[in-house]
Amino acid sequence: MKIHLWGTDFRRSSAEMRKRLAIALPERQGKLQNLIDLGFQDIVYLWTCNRVEFYTTADNYFCDTRSLWLSVLKYFGLSEDDYYRGYHFEGKSALRHLMRVASSLESMVVGEPQILGQLKSALAFNKENNLSIDKHLEQCFHLSFETAKKVRTETSIAEKPVSVASLGLKYLVSMESEYPLKKAVVVGRGPISLMVLQWLKKNRSQVPVVWVNRSLEVLKRYPEFQGVEVQLLSDFLKGETQFSHLFTSTASIEAIFKKGFFEKLDKEKKLVFDFAEPPDVEHFVLQPVRIIHMEDLMEEAQTNSLERAESVVVAEKMIEEAIKLYCLDQKEKPILRDFNSIEPEFFKELESTLALIEKEVPQEYQARVKKITEKLVKKNLHLSREHLREILRRVAAVKNDLISAL
Repeated sequence: MKIHLWGTDFRRSSAEMRKRLAIALPERQGKLQNLIDLGFQDIVYLWTCNRVEFYTTADNYFCDTRSLWLSVLKYFGLSEDDYYRGYHFEGKSALRHLMRVASSLESMVVGEPQILGQLKSALAFNKENNLSIDKHLEQCFHLSFETAKKVRTETSIAEKPVSVASLGLKYLVSMESEYPLKKAVVVGRGPISLMVLQWLKKNRSQVPVVWVNRSLEVLKRYPEFQGVEVQLLSDFLKGETQFSHLFTSTASIEAIFKKGFFEKLDKEKKLVFDFAEPPDVEHFVLQPVRIIHMEDLMEEAQTNSLERAESVVVAEKMIEEAIKLYCLDQKEKPILRDFNSIEPEFFKELESTLALIEKEVPQEYQARVKKITEKLVKKNLHLSREHLREILRRVAAVKNDLISAL
């Protein structure tokens, strides 16, 4: 596999370092193209609260991409030493890491659901903005999506609320007597913001909702757009829109909401949930505003995640099995890359094998045996030629079993 990646996360680097690697959405297309121009075939960029990663396709299976990653760090004004504050994986190790990230095994809160949506958005960004992406790298991403879905479906890794968004909504319900939910404002269009919008529509449908974003046109792509008021972030920051609850989760590098913004609002009680990292809301004390930052939710989230240890073991086995099947498939595919040109040879072998069978199979069963054999071949075209020949040999060897099965 030619997949390579360099990245860093909450375990290896400071929030300040990850902040320097952040690319604001309006600048992302241009800056990713600049990175590709450094010598990469492609780059898929993942930015979350706690990690930043760059995925690429190497020239060949044995390519050393370290110099390219150093050029990326230099582009962001970081030093060569910062390379060691991250991780560099290639081949099977890179695929395993991608699948672990998608399955939320590498998240600060194991089992949180947002990371899968963030990975899907990272891949979609390249396709929507005509940034190059190799088909094999795209295939690895889709495999990670499928495996992550299987992990969530077949294990209990998502049973308890351990995502900060889920816990935030849990706190909202528990504090509603003190902070009545009269009007909600949701800022941003990331997975957490979408999750909050969906929850509000489902559980508090009578509450007016304002969806705030830097661009309104992009919001029309989402089904959550229906039935909510929308407002430009620049207009919202003027402080003329009143609300009881504010939920914010953007990719902004700098804090958006400062003390001065809240001082312009009415004096009614307000509950603010800041799900962003770096924070969207400055830390300050102001009555009657209560701000719940991400760190306020992390202790309970981490306690819940410890109870998922058994599911993590199962998930890791599922990932290893998926990698094994994928690698076997990749090894065998080149043999059948030009299948159209060798297809007649397969059917010639099939006919000769069937001719041997016909000598001992009664006439009335021959057509059905041939049909069974053809299905076996077509169903297993992903296998190597030798495997296909083995299938034919087995058909000949078990002809009596086939007859009895008919």
